[in-house]
Amino acid sequence: MSIIVILGVTFADDPLRPQYHLMPPKNWLNDPNGPVYYNGYYHMFYQYYPNVIPSDGKQWGHSYSTDMVHWIDLPIALLPDQSYDIIGVWTGSTTIVNGIPVIIYTGITNTHQQVQCQARPSNLSDPTLTNWTKSSLNPLITNPDGRDPSTAFQDNKNNYYLIYGYGTQDLGGQAVLFTSKDFLNWTYLHPLHSNHYDTMWECPDIFKLLNYTVLKASLLGRDFWTIGSIDPIKLIFIPMNHDLGEYTQLIDYGKFYASKTFYDPIHKQQIVVGWAAEDDNQAEQRGWQGLLTLPRAIFLSDDDLQIRTRPIDALTTLRDPNTHRQFQDVILGLETSFELIPNINGTQIEVLINWQFPTLDFGLIVLSTSDGTQRTDIGISTLTNTSVMMNWDLPGFDYFSVPNIDQWFDCQSACDHDNKCQAWTYDTSKQINNNCFLKSGIPLKYASWFCVSGVKQQKINQQLVWIYINRVLSQRNPGTSHSPIHGTIWMNSTMLNNQFLLELDIFIDHSVIEIFEPQNGRIAITGRVYPEEENAKNLGVYALRIPTTMDNIVIKTLDFWTLTAI
Repeated sequence: MSIIVILGVTFADDPLRPQYHLMPPKNWLNDPNGPVYYNGYYHMFYQYYPNVIPSDGKQWGHSYSTDMVHWIDLPIALLPDQSYDIIGVWTGSTTIVNGIPVIIYTGITNTHQQVQCQARPSNLSDPTLTNWTKSSLNPLITNPDGRDPSTAFQDNKNNYYLIYGYGTQDLGGQAVLFTSKDFLNWTYLHPLHSNHYDTMWECPDIFKLLNYTVLKASLLGRDFWTIGSIDPIKLIFIPMNHDLGEYTQLIDYGKFYASKTFYDPIHKQQIVVGWAAEDDNQAEQRGWQGLLTLPRAIFLSDDDLQIRTRPIDALTTLRDPNTHRQFQDVILGLETSFELIPNINGTQIEVLINWQFPTLDFGLIVLSTSDGTQRTDIGISTLTNTSVMMNWDLPGFDYFSVPNIDQWFDCQSACDHDNKCQAWTYDTSKQINNNCFLKSGIPLKYASWFCVSGVKQQKINQQLVWIYINRVLSQRNPGTSHSPIHGTIWMNSTMLNNQFLLELDIFIDHSVIEIFEPQNGRIAITGRVYPEEENAKNLGVYALRIPTTMDNIVIKTLDFWTLTAI
């Protein structure tokens, strides 16, 4: 068994440990905190537990980078060593105030109250910002009892504004708003925005994107964002269309939570980074858990109605050019449940694949044994007609059960007349008043004799496509999640035989998979898998239905690289 030594920490070579995602050498990482660019370096802080199993005493870990890809670990930035944060230094953000990076974070007091505190660099001439000094005025904010302050913003009169997460059973989740002239003395105003999808919002964020304001928050165990504006008189956020908590507004369809955004002045773009928690029960045995996702650039769709993301360009520096392999115009002409792709394999790789396909079920197989008994499928699925799908269920994403419905077409009509509704299911096995379910997103489809489902159609001649990670055979451990992770996009067909073209950029780092649509940025899916087999590193393909001669599934291009460690 080989031994790896990182930053003085020694541990056995672990085939599941990611190598190009930011994570500490050992123990527990969760929320990213206060990412900021300052004086030539990107700084990433994160929640860090000194023990594998979380308890009191959260700290702020710290790394810095010149490119947001290759990171250098630094000593702990903030320790819980004052009465106002002795139980833990929780999530916060960094704001550049008069040219100086200033941290505002949530401290958990010795009486378990959540208060907002401040810290500044101890030595501004140190470009690594290694040491920080807490304000003598801490805590700066003691009420409401919320957490996770965001990066502050200013108006044209140089007033600072700050939000953090709050909520109650009666009030619902909120982003509460404060203002200050000097960044030390803060005055509570009111909730900037709230709704009742959850009783608490965590890690709210607010930033400008072109001429719009984007509000983000973590709730329902997921991360959501929405486009809108701030009323300049009332100082409240007004969503332009859909709201936080509606599943059309997911930032990432998978294992992605407590994300933070920040502005990158070098590339003039907003960046988002999330926390990918583990999805199994083996953290204590491994000695580590939790990592930060790959950084993603944020942009708007061409119609300015949708927020999109794609991997930052600098991630291409991870590609080992000596390992590059390319395939072109590979036709999947037969039904196959498993077919290996020759001469490429790995557990620390990137695959850039362009599919051309009709309405079929097929996909790419990764992290597979040579016989396919352990594998993870990255699937693509379509149906010719998704407006009404007989004998299909769409479980999940429900927000309303419509009363007095006794026919499926009345359920469809209820969805069509509700702006929030994206899909519906009518279940004949259930009683009236509990048989028509409206959904704020589009769940993964499952065959069911009892159900009729449908998806509200978008533009004419668009096709709904499900993209998913099938984890049924990913690992044997029953303590690991085997449920699928999915997202959807709408696609336009080409002029060639009603075919569709889809490009996916797939990053695999041992136990983490991140999937993107790199050009249009319409989908991001993060998943965790834990294959036990040593040779579970092959790639393959599958197709579940036999295409006709005119309707082949074609891999137009497949580019493969092994990626280097950071």
